[in-house]
Amino acid sequence: MKTHILSAALAIATLSGLLVASPAQARDGVSSGRTNRPSGGDGYAQVTVDFVSRTKVVFRKLKVRDLCPGDNLPVKARIVYKHTTGSWRTLPWKKDTNGCADKGSNFGNVTLSRSQSISAVTLELCVYNRKSDFHCVNTTTRYNQYVHPGR
Repeated sequence: MKTHILSAALAIATLSGLLVASPAQARDGVSSGRTNRPSGGDGYAQVTVDFVSRTKVVFRKLKVRDLCPGDNLPVKARIVYKHTTGSWRTLPWKKDTNGCADKGSNFGNVTLSRSQSISAVTLELCVYNRKSDFHCVNTTTRYNQYVHPGR
């Protein structure tokens, strides 16, 4: 009887260890941002960050959305990433030019793979107030757990 109880306890402990979040799960996740200006122009962007290795990140379900009121001015977002050397780089802008649409513009998955290690990533979101005036915000910076273990 003691053997069965001990075996059951060991099995539960083993399974419990498998269900605890690993460092990889702690650093990956959803990054989203919203910006608005009192004079008009609201925008929203969202992406799920998935660090695959020191040099590769997959951004899943990138979405950019122009929020009401419709002002016929685009909302744009771009992925910003940092190398371990300290230099920041950007990917091309993704724009929602659908106007005040419920679904926004969905850009699917974007894979970033570089020869240098990628230290951190963020999403920059900009909303236009007028054609030459825009306001930008950055989402929470996510750190690559393969580069920064324990951070």
